Amino acid sequence: MIRALVVAYYFPPMGGAGTQRFAKFCKYLPEHGVEPLVLSAGKGLRNENAPHDDPTLLAGAGVHVERVDAPARAPLRRWVQRRLRFSLDEDEWADAATERALSLVRVAAPDVVVTTLSPYSVYRLGERLRRECGLPWVLDLRDPWSLDGWRSYCSALHAGWDLRHMRRALCSADFVIANVPAAAAAFVGLGVDPARTLVLPNGYDEDDFVGPRAEAPPPDGRFRLVHLGTFHPADVAPGFTRNTLLRHRHRQIEQLGRTGHYLLHAIALLRQRSPGVYRRLGLHLFGNVDATHRELADRLGVGDCLTVHGYVPHREAIAALCSADAVFVPLHGVPDGERALVVPGKLYEALASERTVLAALPPGDGADLVRRLAAGVVVPPTDAGALCETLGALVEAHARGEPRRGCRRTALQAFSRRALTNLLAQVLDAAAKRRPLDGWTDPFRAISAAIG
Repeated sequence: MIRALVVAYYFPPMGGAGTQRFAKFCKYLPEHGVEPLVLSAGKGLRNENAPHDDPTLLAGAGVHVERVDAPARAPLRRWVQRRLRFSLDEDEWADAATERALSLVRVAAPDVVVTTLSPYSVYRLGERLRRECGLPWVLDLRDPWSLDGWRSYCSALHAGWDLRHMRRALCSADFVIANVPAAAAAFVGLGVDPARTLVLPNGYDEDDFVGPRAEAPPPDGRFRLVHLGTFHPADVAPGFTRNTLLRHRHRQIEQLGRTGHYLLHAIALLRQRSPGVYRRLGLHLFGNVDATHRELADRLGVGDCLTVHGYVPHREAIAALCSADAVFVPLHGVPDGERALVVPGKLYEALASERTVLAALPPGDGADLVRRLAAGVVVPPTDAGALCETLGALVEAHARGEPRRGCRRTALQAFSRRALTNLLAQVLDAAAKRRPLDGWTDPFRAISAAIG
């Protein structure tokens, strides 16, 4: 049995998308010969990425969790960071967690340490345990850090400082895990050894779909379009972000694609063009939805088709997906000729629901996956006209008794949490034994090979 120290700031009872990845890995790792010991944030710590609790995410898993609270910042450090703004994120917590991790290594004697980022400051913990304790270190990146267009900086100097930390982490770890193939390619472009760079995406838990779930709501005759997850504020300026003297990004994105802005405008177009079709539509939003969406819906005159449910426990969210007629999965836009470096985590569960996916996705691994599985329709993320046309066709087909179907869950086996955990266990075993990882096939390649 391999003993793995897992450093995961976001872990149950914290809810939210960032929590699920390693909560599910830790649930299944013992089945694959790995005993996880989790080092996580204290129960009192909260931020905008995990504002709610959801203890059901770890139901049935007997995982030992050590919790660390962040100390108050020293006055001098607080003043320097406020003035200079050179900070990764949650730096104080990472410092405290490093000291706890050093004591855990002495007591528990783990064979390998794995750090899942964000917060990005946690990389220092893995680096230090590797340097001072000789522990093999696996670096897991849920998002592409500096290359994520959502991460912005107050100057080019700060952006370069952050990117240097990212390169240092990538080049120091024994293995680097990227979430999607495009991100892995970007990491290799920064100088990481391709043989140490692996793709291990998010996925879906079979138990969530075959076990008992919350009861689905009774049908109301309307076409039920469901979105699950966070909707960021819908009142930012349209178009691409751009670098200025006071704001810098390593990649530019169209932020509004990651909100309900274009979907609500598409529904308003549908109301204008086809009032009868509009009356057969109901939009249901589950998760943290910024209040600007209700304001925008009312302003566009489509508030009567919108229901905002707020954050619900994961089992209720899965029930909502499975009761949908279609699932909406959006992402930000990217410049022409570029590919997205992320795939929305919600996409895998949307596919597993076997409902058709209305995918407002830019070119990238997520859009490719939906097309390859014939699981729905892909439209540009910031094209309200295309969204309106596609949504209208889905509603009309449903009204005729010819609903469009999604893919079969059996086609997604490579993205099941058990299959993904088996791959992670192989990485941890190779790291612990300090040997290369041979015969690796990431799930995206496995799907492509199975479909031909």
